[in-house]
Amino acid sequence: MKKGCLAALIVLLMSHGIALAQGSVDTGSFQASGEYLHWWTKNSRIPPLATAGGDGKIGSPGTQVLVDSLDFVNNPTSGGRFSLSYRPESMPSIGFEANYFFLSDRRGNLRFSSEGDPILAQPFINVANGQPDANLVAVPGSVVGPINVGARTGLWGAEANFTTNLFSSDRFHLTALAGFRSLRLEDEVAAGEQFLVAVDVPGFGGSRVHLQDDFQTLNQFYGGQVGIEAGVKNGPLTIDIRGKIALGEMNQNVDITGSTFVRSLDSSTTLFQGGLYALRSNIGSYQRSELAFIPEVDVNIGWQLTSQLKLYAGYSFLWINSVARAGEQIDPVINTTQFPIRSGDGPLVGPARPAFTFERSDFWAQGLSIGLELRY
Repeated sequence: MKKGCLAALIVLLMSHGIALAQGSVDTGSFQASGEYLHWWTKNSRIPPLATAGGDGKIGSPGTQVLVDSLDFVNNPTSGGRFSLSYRPESMPSIGFEANYFFLSDRRGNLRFSSEGDPILAQPFINVANGQPDANLVAVPGSVVGPINVGARTGLWGAEANFTTNLFSSDRFHLTALAGFRSLRLEDEVAAGEQFLVAVDVPGFGGSRVHLQDDFQTLNQFYGGQVGIEAGVKNGPLTIDIRGKIALGEMNQNVDITGSTFVRSLDSSTTLFQGGLYALRSNIGSYQRSELAFIPEVDVNIGWQLTSQLKLYAGYSFLWINSVARAGEQIDPVINTTQFPIRSGDGPLVGPARPAFTFERSDFWAQGLSIGLELRY
Protein backbone atom coordinates (compact mmCIF):
# COMPACT_ATOMS: atom_id res chain seq x y z
CA MET A 1 0.00 0.00 0.00
CA LYS A 2 2.99 2.20 0.52
CA LYS A 3 5.64 0.68 -1.80
CA GLY A 4 6.11 1.77 -5.35
CA CYS A 5 3.54 4.56 -5.29
CA LEU A 6 4.02 8.27 -5.24
CA ALA A 7 0.41 9.01 -4.72
CA ALA A 8 -1.87 9.67 -1.85
CA LEU A 9 -5.33 10.90 -1.55
CA ILE A 10 -6.04 14.31 0.09
CA VAL A 11 -9.39 15.90 -0.33
CA LEU A 12 -9.49 19.61 0.33
CA LEU A 13 -13.23 19.78 -0.13
CA MET A 14 -14.09 23.24 1.03
CA SER A 15 -17.31 25.16 0.96
CA HIS A 16 -17.95 28.13 -1.18
CA GLY A 17 -14.73 29.29 -2.88
CA ILE A 18 -12.21 27.27 -0.90
CA ALA A 19 -10.22 25.64 -3.69
CA LEU A 20 -9.86 28.51 -6.08
CA ALA A 21 -11.26 31.34 -3.99
CA GLN A 22 -13.51 32.35 -6.85
CA GLY A 23 -16.12 34.25 -4.89
CA SER A 24 -19.54 33.77 -3.43
CA VAL A 25 -21.43 33.16 -6.67
CA ASP A 26 -19.94 29.69 -7.25
CA THR A 27 -22.22 26.69 -7.53
CA GLY A 28 -21.59 23.04 -6.69
CA SER A 29 -18.38 21.48 -7.92
CA PHE A 30 -15.97 18.57 -7.74
CA GLN A 31 -12.28 19.11 -7.12
CA ALA A 32 -9.28 16.80 -7.51
CA SER A 33 -5.58 17.31 -6.90
CA GLY A 34 -2.37 15.32 -6.98
CA GLU A 35 0.96 16.18 -5.39
CA TYR A 36 4.52 14.95 -5.36
CA LEU A 37 6.01 15.02 -1.82
CA HIS A 38 9.66 15.47 -0.88
CA TRP A 39 9.70 15.01 2.90
CA TRP A 40 12.09 14.50 5.80
CA THR A 41 11.23 12.47 8.90
CA LYS A 42 12.69 12.21 12.39
CA ASN A 43 15.13 9.35 13.00
CA SER A 44 14.81 6.89 15.86
CA ARG A 45 17.52 6.79 18.52
CA ILE A 46 19.62 3.63 18.86
CA PRO A 47 22.38 2.47 21.23
CA PRO A 48 25.83 1.71 19.77
CA LEU A 49 25.47 -1.45 17.64
CA ALA A 50 28.96 -1.92 16.16
CA THR A 51 32.54 -1.10 17.13
CA ALA A 52 35.99 -1.54 15.58
CA GLY A 53 39.50 -1.70 17.01
CA GLY A 54 40.77 -2.08 20.56
CA ASP A 55 38.96 -4.88 22.38
CA GLY A 56 35.57 -3.87 20.98
CA LYS A 57 34.37 -2.50 24.34
CA ILE A 58 33.14 1.08 24.37
CA GLY A 59 35.56 3.32 26.22
CA SER A 60 38.55 1.00 25.82
CA PRO A 61 41.71 2.38 24.19
CA GLY A 62 41.57 2.07 20.41
CA THR A 63 37.85 1.18 20.26
CA GLN A 64 35.83 3.19 17.75
CA VAL A 65 32.02 3.28 17.59
CA LEU A 66 30.87 2.52 14.04
CA VAL A 67 27.09 2.85 14.46
CA ASP A 68 25.21 4.77 17.14
CA SER A 69 22.66 6.64 15.00
CA LEU A 70 20.46 6.09 11.95
CA ASP A 71 21.99 8.90 9.90
CA PHE A 72 22.71 6.35 7.16
CA VAL A 73 18.99 5.82 6.45
CA ASN A 74 17.79 7.54 3.26
CA ASN A 75 16.41 10.95 4.11
CA PRO A 76 14.52 12.72 2.53
CA THR A 77 12.06 10.41 0.87
CA SER A 78 9.44 10.77 -1.86
CA GLY A 79 5.71 10.35 -1.57
CA GLY A 80 2.41 11.54 -2.89
CA ARG A 81 -0.99 13.00 -2.12
CA PHE A 82 -4.18 12.86 -4.18
CA SER A 83 -7.49 14.47 -3.35
CA LEU A 84 -11.14 14.42 -4.26
CA SER A 85 -13.79 16.78 -2.93
CA TYR A 86 -17.38 17.77 -3.50
CA ARG A 87 -19.44 20.85 -2.72
CA PRO A 88 -23.16 20.35 -3.47
CA GLU A 89 -24.93 22.95 -5.58
CA SER A 90 -27.93 22.93 -3.25
CA MET A 91 -25.76 23.82 -0.22
CA PRO A 92 -22.76 25.76 -1.56
CA SER A 93 -21.58 26.81 1.90
CA ILE A 94 -20.70 23.27 2.97
CA GLY A 95 -18.44 20.59 1.54
CA PHE A 96 -17.06 17.11 1.99
CA GLU A 97 -13.47 15.91 1.57
CA ALA A 98 -11.42 12.74 1.83
CA ASN A 99 -7.66 12.48 1.91
CA TYR A 100 -4.91 9.89 1.63
CA PHE A 101 -1.13 10.34 1.62
CA PHE A 102 1.96 8.24 2.12
CA LEU A 103 5.72 8.32 1.94
CA SER A 104 7.72 5.58 0.27
CA ASP A 105 9.75 3.53 2.75
CA ARG A 106 12.95 5.07 4.04
CA ARG A 107 15.59 2.34 4.03
CA GLY A 108 19.27 2.09 4.83
CA ASN A 109 21.82 -0.65 5.39
CA LEU A 110 25.41 -0.69 6.62
CA ARG A 111 27.88 -3.57 6.34
CA PHE A 112 31.22 -3.64 8.11
CA SER A 113 33.77 -6.21 6.99
CA SER A 114 36.72 -7.58 8.93
CA GLU A 115 38.83 -6.95 5.83
CA GLY A 116 38.85 -3.25 6.63
CA ASP A 117 38.68 -3.52 10.42
CA PRO A 118 40.63 -6.46 11.88
CA ILE A 119 38.66 -6.15 15.15
CA LEU A 120 34.86 -5.96 14.85
CA ALA A 121 32.38 -6.32 17.69
CA GLN A 122 28.85 -5.64 18.84
CA PRO A 123 29.01 -3.79 22.17
CA PHE A 124 26.78 -4.13 25.21
CA ILE A 125 26.72 -3.57 28.98
CA ASN A 126 27.31 -6.72 31.02
CA VAL A 127 24.64 -6.90 33.71
CA ALA A 128 26.99 -8.88 35.98
CA ASN A 129 29.27 -5.89 36.64
CA GLY A 130 27.62 -2.97 34.85
CA GLN A 131 30.71 -2.57 32.66
CA PRO A 132 31.07 -2.33 28.88
CA ASP A 133 31.48 -5.70 27.15
CA ALA A 134 31.45 -6.87 23.54
CA ASN A 135 30.69 -9.86 21.37
CA LEU A 136 33.67 -10.21 19.05
CA VAL A 137 32.80 -10.82 15.42
CA ALA A 138 36.26 -10.53 13.89
CA VAL A 139 39.57 -11.22 15.63
CA PRO A 140 42.71 -12.11 13.67
CA GLY A 141 43.42 -15.81 14.01
CA SER A 142 40.14 -16.60 15.82
CA VAL A 143 36.99 -15.41 14.04
CA VAL A 144 36.27 -13.52 10.84
CA GLY A 145 33.04 -12.03 9.55
CA PRO A 146 30.87 -8.92 8.92
CA ILE A 147 28.32 -6.93 10.92
CA ASN A 148 25.11 -5.70 9.26
CA VAL A 149 22.81 -2.96 10.53
CA GLY A 150 19.62 -1.98 8.72
CA ALA A 151 16.58 0.24 9.29
CA ARG A 152 13.26 1.03 7.64
CA THR A 153 10.47 3.59 8.26
CA GLY A 154 7.11 3.88 6.51
CA LEU A 155 4.33 6.44 6.96
CA TRP A 156 0.83 6.88 5.52
CA GLY A 157 -2.46 8.40 6.57
CA ALA A 158 -6.02 9.19 5.54
CA GLU A 159 -8.79 11.54 6.60
CA ALA A 160 -12.38 12.50 5.83
CA ASN A 161 -13.81 15.91 6.73
CA PHE A 162 -16.96 17.99 6.65
CA THR A 163 -16.25 21.65 5.83
CA THR A 164 -18.26 24.80 6.27
CA ASN A 165 -17.65 28.24 4.85
CA LEU A 166 -17.21 31.00 7.43
CA PHE A 167 -16.49 33.84 5.04
CA SER A 168 -15.94 34.16 1.31
CA SER A 169 -15.27 36.96 -1.15
CA ASP A 170 -13.50 37.34 -4.47
CA ARG A 171 -10.16 37.83 -2.65
CA PHE A 172 -10.45 35.98 0.66
CA HIS A 173 -11.99 32.88 2.18
CA LEU A 174 -12.11 31.35 5.65
CA THR A 175 -13.29 27.77 6.14
CA ALA A 176 -13.66 25.47 9.15
CA LEU A 177 -13.47 21.68 9.06
CA ALA A 178 -14.18 18.71 11.31
CA GLY A 179 -13.76 15.02 10.65
CA PHE A 180 -11.91 11.75 11.20
CA ARG A 181 -8.21 10.95 10.76
CA SER A 182 -6.12 7.79 10.70
CA LEU A 183 -2.35 7.44 10.49
CA ARG A 184 0.10 4.53 10.42
CA LEU A 185 3.83 4.66 11.23
CA GLU A 186 5.97 1.53 10.77
CA ASP A 187 9.51 1.27 12.04
CA GLU A 188 12.20 -1.42 12.02
CA VAL A 189 15.82 -1.79 13.14
CA ALA A 190 17.79 -5.00 12.54
CA ALA A 191 21.32 -5.94 13.52
CA GLY A 192 23.17 -9.13 12.66
CA GLU A 193 26.56 -10.71 12.50
CA GLN A 194 28.00 -13.65 10.57
CA PHE A 195 31.35 -15.14 11.41
CA LEU A 196 33.53 -18.18 10.86
CA VAL A 197 35.29 -19.55 13.94
CA ALA A 198 38.83 -20.89 13.62
CA VAL A 199 39.08 -24.65 13.98
CA ASP A 200 41.32 -24.51 17.07
CA VAL A 201 38.91 -22.32 19.06
CA PRO A 202 37.26 -24.31 21.90
CA GLY A 203 33.50 -24.86 21.76
CA PHE A 204 32.50 -23.45 18.38
CA GLY A 205 35.74 -24.25 16.52
CA GLY A 206 35.17 -24.54 12.75
CA SER A 207 31.55 -23.35 13.02
CA ARG A 208 29.76 -20.75 10.94
CA VAL A 209 27.54 -18.61 13.15
CA HIS A 210 24.76 -16.21 12.16
CA LEU A 211 23.14 -13.95 14.79
CA GLN A 212 20.12 -11.79 14.00
CA ASP A 213 18.13 -9.31 16.12
CA ASP A 214 15.02 -7.58 14.79
CA PHE A 215 12.94 -4.84 16.41
CA GLN A 216 9.72 -3.74 14.71
CA THR A 217 7.09 -1.23 15.81
CA LEU A 218 3.68 -0.33 14.43
CA ASN A 219 1.83 2.82 15.51
CA GLN A 220 -1.80 3.17 14.41
CA PHE A 221 -3.77 6.31 15.19
CA TYR A 222 -7.55 6.80 14.99
CA GLY A 223 -9.26 9.98 16.09
CA GLY A 224 -11.29 13.07 15.39
CA GLN A 225 -9.91 16.35 14.14
CA VAL A 226 -10.81 19.99 13.67
CA GLY A 227 -9.14 22.66 11.59
CA ILE A 228 -9.34 25.92 9.75
CA GLU A 229 -8.17 27.17 6.37
CA ALA A 230 -7.60 30.74 5.21
CA GLY A 231 -6.81 31.78 1.65
CA VAL A 232 -6.23 34.92 -0.37
CA LYS A 233 -6.29 35.51 -4.11
CA ASN A 234 -4.73 38.30 -6.18
CA GLY A 235 -5.31 37.77 -9.86
CA PRO A 236 -3.94 34.32 -10.76
CA LEU A 237 -1.90 34.11 -7.51
CA THR A 238 -3.36 32.21 -4.54
CA ILE A 239 -2.03 31.61 -1.03
CA ASP A 240 -3.70 29.04 1.25
CA ILE A 241 -2.85 28.17 4.86
CA ARG A 242 -4.45 25.22 6.60
CA GLY A 243 -4.05 24.12 10.22
CA LYS A 244 -5.50 20.96 11.78
CA ILE A 245 -5.23 19.08 15.06
CA ALA A 246 -6.37 15.49 15.62
CA LEU A 247 -6.97 13.85 19.01
CA GLY A 248 -7.47 10.13 19.50
CA GLU A 249 -6.03 6.74 20.36
CA MET A 250 -2.55 5.61 19.31
CA ASN A 251 -2.23 1.82 19.28
CA GLN A 252 1.45 0.88 19.69
CA ASN A 253 2.77 -2.60 18.85
CA VAL A 254 6.32 -3.85 19.34
CA ASP A 255 7.65 -7.17 17.98
CA ILE A 256 11.10 -8.39 19.06
CA THR A 257 12.71 -11.47 17.53
CA GLY A 258 16.18 -12.94 17.70
CA SER A 259 17.94 -16.10 16.59
CA THR A 260 21.36 -17.72 16.43
CA PHE A 261 22.08 -20.27 13.71
CA VAL A 262 25.18 -22.46 14.04
CA ARG A 263 26.54 -24.78 11.34
CA SER A 264 29.19 -26.97 12.88
CA LEU A 265 32.33 -28.32 11.23
CA ASP A 266 30.56 -31.67 10.65
CA SER A 267 27.71 -29.78 8.83
CA SER A 268 25.20 -30.35 11.64
CA THR A 269 23.03 -27.31 12.43
CA THR A 270 21.61 -25.85 15.62
CA LEU A 271 19.10 -23.03 15.97
CA PHE A 272 18.95 -21.10 19.25
CA GLN A 273 16.32 -18.61 20.32
CA GLY A 274 17.91 -15.22 20.76
CA GLY A 275 20.68 -13.25 19.07
CA LEU A 276 22.43 -10.61 21.18
CA TYR A 277 20.06 -7.69 21.89
CA ALA A 278 16.96 -9.88 21.46
CA LEU A 279 17.06 -12.76 23.95
CA ARG A 280 14.60 -14.91 25.84
CA SER A 281 13.99 -12.15 28.42
CA ASN A 282 12.66 -9.58 25.91
CA ILE A 283 11.61 -11.55 22.80
CA GLY A 284 7.87 -11.30 22.17
CA SER A 285 5.00 -9.08 21.04
CA TYR A 286 3.80 -6.17 23.15
CA GLN A 287 0.84 -3.82 22.79
CA ARG A 288 -0.52 -0.70 24.46
CA SER A 289 -2.75 2.28 23.65
CA GLU A 290 -2.12 5.93 24.50
CA LEU A 291 -3.92 9.20 24.03
CA ALA A 292 -2.18 11.09 21.23
CA PHE A 293 -2.60 14.29 19.28
CA ILE A 294 -1.40 15.24 15.80
CA PRO A 295 -1.15 18.87 14.70
CA GLU A 296 -0.43 19.63 11.05
CA VAL A 297 0.17 22.85 9.11
CA ASP A 298 0.15 23.22 5.30
CA VAL A 299 1.07 26.34 3.33
CA ASN A 300 0.51 26.44 -0.44
CA ILE A 301 1.25 29.10 -3.06
CA GLY A 302 -0.57 28.59 -6.36
CA TRP A 303 -0.90 30.03 -9.83
CA GLN A 304 -4.18 29.77 -11.71
CA LEU A 305 -3.28 28.40 -15.15
CA THR A 306 -6.86 28.33 -16.41
CA SER A 307 -10.27 28.76 -14.82
CA GLN A 308 -10.18 25.06 -13.92
CA LEU A 309 -6.48 24.21 -13.47
CA LYS A 310 -4.03 25.47 -10.84
CA LEU A 311 -0.34 24.70 -10.28
CA TYR A 312 0.86 25.03 -6.70
CA ALA A 313 3.80 24.35 -4.40
CA GLY A 314 3.87 24.18 -0.64
CA TYR A 315 5.34 23.18 2.69
CA SER A 316 3.87 20.82 5.30
CA PHE A 317 4.73 20.03 8.90
CA LEU A 318 3.17 17.14 10.85
CA TRP A 319 3.95 16.22 14.48
CA ILE A 320 2.91 13.28 16.66
CA ASN A 321 3.37 13.56 20.41
CA SER A 322 3.58 9.83 21.25
CA VAL A 323 4.93 6.92 19.20
CA ALA A 324 7.03 3.81 19.82
CA ARG A 325 10.18 3.77 17.63
CA ALA A 326 12.00 0.52 16.94
CA GLY A 327 15.53 1.61 17.86
CA GLU A 328 14.42 2.99 21.19
CA GLN A 329 13.12 -0.43 22.31
CA ILE A 330 16.66 -1.93 22.28
CA ASP A 331 18.02 -2.62 25.78
CA PRO A 332 21.85 -2.73 25.58
CA VAL A 333 22.21 -4.33 29.03
CA ILE A 334 22.79 -8.09 28.58
CA ASN A 335 22.81 -11.04 30.96
CA THR A 336 25.29 -13.33 29.20
CA THR A 337 23.96 -16.46 30.89
CA GLN A 338 21.19 -16.48 28.26
CA PHE A 339 23.45 -15.45 25.37
CA PRO A 340 23.55 -18.52 23.04
CA ILE A 341 27.17 -17.98 21.94
CA ARG A 342 28.36 -18.09 25.55
CA SER A 343 25.84 -20.43 27.21
CA GLY A 344 23.84 -22.28 24.54
CA ASP A 345 20.36 -22.84 25.96
CA GLY A 346 21.59 -22.68 29.54
CA PRO A 347 19.33 -21.36 32.32
CA LEU A 348 19.09 -17.66 33.12
CA VAL A 349 21.11 -16.79 36.20
CA GLY A 350 20.61 -13.30 37.59
CA PRO A 351 18.60 -10.32 36.28
CA ALA A 352 16.41 -10.85 33.22
CA ARG A 353 18.19 -8.50 30.84
CA PRO A 354 17.72 -7.34 28.17
CA ALA A 355 14.29 -6.32 29.41
CA PHE A 356 11.36 -4.77 27.58
CA THR A 357 9.64 -1.58 28.68
CA PHE A 358 7.73 0.69 26.33
CA GLU A 359 9.86 3.66 25.39
CA ARG A 360 7.91 6.54 23.88
CA SER A 361 9.05 9.54 21.88
CA ASP A 362 7.64 12.10 19.48
CA PHE A 363 7.81 12.03 15.68
CA TRP A 364 7.72 14.63 12.96
CA ALA A 365 7.54 14.69 9.19
CA GLN A 366 8.00 17.79 7.10
CA GLY A 367 8.81 18.78 3.57
CA LEU A 368 7.95 20.29 0.24
CA SER A 369 5.29 19.48 -2.32
CA ILE A 370 4.28 20.39 -5.84
CA GLY A 371 0.93 19.59 -7.35
CA LEU A 372 -1.90 20.25 -9.78
CA GLU A 373 -5.48 21.02 -8.82
CA LEU A 374 -8.40 20.47 -11.17
CA ARG A 375 -11.87 21.83 -10.60
CA TYR A 376 -14.90 20.84 -12.65
